Amino acid sequence: MTVVLAPAATHAATPTYAAKELIRSEQRVVMAPGESRAFSIGYKNVGTATWKAGSKNFISVYTYSPYSRKSVFQDSTWLNDAQPARLTEAEVRPGALGRFSFTLYAPLQPGDYKETFRVAAEDLTWVKDALFTVNITVKESETVSASPSGNISFVDNNNAVGYKAMKLISSAEKLSLEGGEKATYRVAFKNVGRTNWQQNGSTPLVLRAAPGNAYSFRDSTWSGMDKVSQLTSTVLKPGELGFFNVTLTAPTVPGVYLAKFVLAAGDFPIDGGGVELPIEVRQGKIPASVDMAYDEDLSNSGQRGPNIRVGLFTTTQPVIIAAPGAYTLVNSNDQLVAHFSGVTTITFDFSQMIYRVQNGTAIYTFDKHPRLQPDDPASTIFEIQSYESRPTWDTSVNFNKFRGALEVLYAPATAKLWVIEELPVEDYMRGLAETSNGSPFEYQKALVTAARTYALYVVAIGGKHQSEYHDVNTTGNDQVYKGYASELVRPNVVRAAEETRGSVVIYNGEIVVTPYFSRSDGRTRSWTEVWSSTPHPWLISKPCPHDAGLDLWGHGVGLSANDAVGRANDGESWTDILKYYYTGVEIKRLY
Repeated sequence: MTVVLAPAATHAATPTYAAKELIRSEQRVVMAPGESRAFSIGYKNVGTATWKAGSKNFISVYTYSPYSRKSVFQDSTWLNDAQPARLTEAEVRPGALGRFSFTLYAPLQPGDYKETFRVAAEDLTWVKDALFTVNITVKESETVSASPSGNISFVDNNNAVGYKAMKLISSAEKLSLEGGEKATYRVAFKNVGRTNWQQNGSTPLVLRAAPGNAYSFRDSTWSGMDKVSQLTSTVLKPGELGFFNVTLTAPTVPGVYLAKFVLAAGDFPIDGGGVELPIEVRQGKIPASVDMAYDEDLSNSGQRGPNIRVGLFTTTQPVIIAAPGAYTLVNSNDQLVAHFSGVTTITFDFSQMIYRVQNGTAIYTFDKHPRLQPDDPASTIFEIQSYESRPTWDTSVNFNKFRGALEVLYAPATAKLWVIEELPVEDYMRGLAETSNGSPFEYQKALVTAARTYALYVVAIGGKHQSEYHDVNTTGNDQVYKGYASELVRPNVVRAAEETRGSVVIYNGEIVVTPYFSRSDGRTRSWTEVWSSTPHPWLISKPCPHDAGLDLWGHGVGLSANDAVGRANDGESWTDILKYYYTGVEIKRLY
């Protein structure tokens, strides 16, 4: 890069390229020798020029003091040895937030370091006030050693003499699994000791499970209680890289686990050979049906149904929320704090774990999540001004408006900051984006009824994302949802939701699981073909003539959207469509 200094501006002029730091992932980064760690920083564009990630004068981060030097923390993912990363967003207009995320790779020498970086417009100028220093501590992590019984524990002595390892590659930094799900994790260590590693012999190299949560993931491929994997090479000399393949089976109890593993030469652990793998175990595949007593609860929930919590997105940036009407700030105990109007900014300090809420000159701080509630939910729609979700088919549309209450909530289980919307199920159905506005109306009514059934079921079982305090997210893993702005571009879907309000799919008097997918290859699949569990008699294989000759898109169980559209075009009603794909069911209106 050649930096051309921009002409000096007068004291009254706004600089062309200028920034103000708003957030960073960590104030001090603590790493073990040879460890990789993600770091991010966010700046507000306070200049007059739009920042771009792909133009001739693209915005990126360089090492500084001195400029463009090779960093000892350079990672293989950097653009080069002095340029960690480009701007994350495609473009950042004046007043908007821009982020830079890159990986730091710790040197082997422990100590306290300071790495200085600066943001630049390529071949043009430095960005004013975008100079930042990262304080980094590299310290030896706790090593792993053997107790006299041969079990592995995390302590600082009794390491195998002459052996030393450095973790270089892993297939994942963390895992998220369904209860009972199998997964394969791969990790590679470099032999940085003085001794050859042997696959067999008196001191075979093995990866062992350390006492604690790792045992919860024991798989039938493990040898004994704790021998997880052996070295894939017969002999590994100093300086060479060795791989270990780990098969895990998740426990059935949901929660967040920290599974620890350690390299060992026989029963003696190897210095530097520890692995810590955070694993979230989710609820597991939802069971078949809801107890009939839930029907009575629903019938008493009001015309809009019970509330559902929707995880809208995660962020590390300040969340800027505006509304045309009055709204209320409440704390995590639902206690009123203040009455607001206009724009509110909520910032989370990841280092102090503190929420900061600002509206005009009023500033409040909380150690637990804040919540904004509209005084009149029917007319006051929140707009998240810091959130961009524009469809490629019309970039003038931004799906950033939402009914109901909004929370900004940090989930310790996954270390993610979530923006969560809470609203009645029927209002949630209005924002469903699983089909276009122009699809057949009878198909739309069938689809929203299947989706409503799924939503009510998930609410009944306490949500699919309990460790992150919401019921569903907004993607195809749950149901595609775009909020209030979707209502404006899909008014027919809104009408379908209102005309079927409170209607659900019932089998033997109970609400049941109603999966759906894009299209089949000529037939749907039964529940047991795909998910291999107890047969669900309403989910059996059915012919899909409108899908004949096509490829399967999706899991194949339940309603095929493409075939259902064909049936609607052939004149079938929405109830007949549902009863075709879900065998032996009834359609019942609960509220």
